[in-house]
Amino acid sequence: MHRRRAGHRRTDREPGRDPMSAYVWHPTPEFTEHGNIAAFCRSHGVAGGYRELQARSAADPEWFWDRAAADIGIVWHTRPTRVCEDTGGIAFTRWFPGGRTNLVDSCLDRHLRQGSGPAPALRWEREDGTGGVLTYDDVAALSARVAGGLLGLGVREGDRVAGYLPPGPEAFVLLFACARIGAVLVPLFSGFGAEAIAIRLVDAGARVLVTAAATTRHGRRHDMETVARTALRKARCVRHLVVVSEESGSRVLQEPGSGPAPTEPATTTWHRLADTEPAATVSRPAQAPFLLLHTSGTTGRPKGAIHTHGGFPVQVGSETRYNLDLRPDDVAFWVTDPGWIMFPLVAVGATLAGACVLAYEGAIDHPDATRLWRLLDEHRVTVFGSSPSLSRMLMGRDLKQPAAPPWLRVLASTGEPWTEDAWRWYFADFGGKRCPVINICGGTEVGGSLLASAPTLPQSPCSFSGPCLGIDAAIEDDDGAEPPEGRIGELVVRRSWPGMTRGLWRARERFVHTYFGSRPGRWSHGDLVSRTGEEWFVHGRLDDVIKVAGKRLGPAEVEDAVVGDPDVAETAAVGIPHPVKGQALWCFVVPEAGRTLGPPELERIRGRVADALGPAFRPGRVIAVPELPRTRNGKVMRRLVRSLVTGETPGDLSTLVNPACLDAIRTALHGQ
Repeated sequence: MHRRRAGHRRTDREPGRDPMSAYVWHPTPEFTEHGNIAAFCRSHGVAGGYRELQARSAADPEWFWDRAAADIGIVWHTRPTRVCEDTGGIAFTRWFPGGRTNLVDSCLDRHLRQGSGPAPALRWEREDGTGGVLTYDDVAALSARVAGGLLGLGVREGDRVAGYLPPGPEAFVLLFACARIGAVLVPLFSGFGAEAIAIRLVDAGARVLVTAAATTRHGRRHDMETVARTALRKARCVRHLVVVSEESGSRVLQEPGSGPAPTEPATTTWHRLADTEPAATVSRPAQAPFLLLHTSGTTGRPKGAIHTHGGFPVQVGSETRYNLDLRPDDVAFWVTDPGWIMFPLVAVGATLAGACVLAYEGAIDHPDATRLWRLLDEHRVTVFGSSPSLSRMLMGRDLKQPAAPPWLRVLASTGEPWTEDAWRWYFADFGGKRCPVINICGGTEVGGSLLASAPTLPQSPCSFSGPCLGIDAAIEDDDGAEPPEGRIGELVVRRSWPGMTRGLWRARERFVHTYFGSRPGRWSHGDLVSRTGEEWFVHGRLDDVIKVAGKRLGPAEVEDAVVGDPDVAETAAVGIPHPVKGQALWCFVVPEAGRTLGPPELERIRGRVADALGPAFRPGRVIAVPELPRTRNGKVMRRLVRSLVTGETPGDLSTLVNPACLDAIRTALHGQ
């Protein structure tokens, strides 16, 4: 594993020059002269390139979003009377009022009218190597037939249809089928248990649940249908269950009208659902919801973010067109799940561009870690995105792989802050120093991103170019003032944007309190960020901030110092209540394979942190653990680690994929 001394970010302890500010990637003419940003700037007389466009779009968002919608290819059935109407304040801004559209018309039907129907829209592959390709003609036709099947089940405009599916053609097609008839899709993570599914089905009031019979990860079959049926015992709102059968056809399913038990919904197959007359694309108000996607909170029930036919495609279309530079001949592959925001973001954003999406069902490192390289090669992926955790997983393995194939031109990431070692591996070892790393920072409620990198600007490790186009974002300290350059504050947004959730499902007061309660008139995003020159850096979540004797730091900079130790594979830094300091810094560390972390090694790690961040930040404890709690998309759940120490209620555990690690951490806490 390649390692170097971890650079550390400037924080409120250390003014001065940031060691990471030296650019390691410089834009090429492919982006500065021939990319989508360059074309937009030429068309609208923006001589100063991305920086000037960024400033103008934040100052005059109506100017930008009107022109961006046209450039992206949004089809209006009735043109909006204006771009936005904000008399209700930032929380209740209406985007594209008076407009009527349907995102299916912009993403699919438009391309058919323009003669691009034979172009590939979706490539997919399963862990066993099977797969296929759907063209735009195929997706349009199949989604229309599935939409007709949903109408036959009694689904009408505004009804909720849940999808509990692995990545693949059914999840892709279901999104457009629901949108086509004005139904609202409720995506569910394919790794959820029955309780998590039931909670979301009941909250949404879903009428239909579409599930796979099973999925496979690491060669093991996971029964999804049984989990779904267990969830339906508590979700009486669901009237119909649709099952994507396994190719073996081992299960005999009930069809509608075949006499299901009184307590069970009627059951049909995906094949029969799609074997119907195609439904027409309905025209919907721009404010009409098409997506209800839940995001987990630390306490209480999950929050249902609402995204619309007008705002969501404009927002994600801007990000995929200008930040990811997606073009019609691209193949975009993001390691994600249909239950996370990145799946609909890529599906909608790529099809707006006329590009192709690759969906992979299974473990990305099965049968070994070279699987990723084979996917990139065989499907000729040009735009690839993942979480930093995937890089941290792969960089520790002796892969002996060449850099990614030469046609890969854009790397992207989201989900959590980078460590510099992992970023440099992604950029240099994996990407061959040829591709920009487009960091994006947003979330489910954002409907896209608030911060992003731009391929037309030089980059230093872990950096963002700043706020996304059309986003009026700022950094504020606890008093609402802008902190000095290099010091950490909270990311806030001063005006609404098209992708912002239209509230929380059936929870208006919770929406206002959660995002606007601490800073009235500002969207409080909860991310800790800093700015150095023109670049921005993300340091972690406000929930994860550590305050030692009044000094605040994000966990990422602590972790950056710890993973520089040759015996450490990964780490999580948390703040633990302390009677004198307010909080003490504790680090939980996972050893490299074949290594042991005994008292001498743990003391050495404490010293590394003190050397990197200052004596005041020497960890109170460093605890060796076999693994850290994480979600399937790689996020380390620091709040769970902290709750094991403090005894606090851990909150929502539904996204945790390795619950057994919690007992192992408890044992380590008592044994060291």
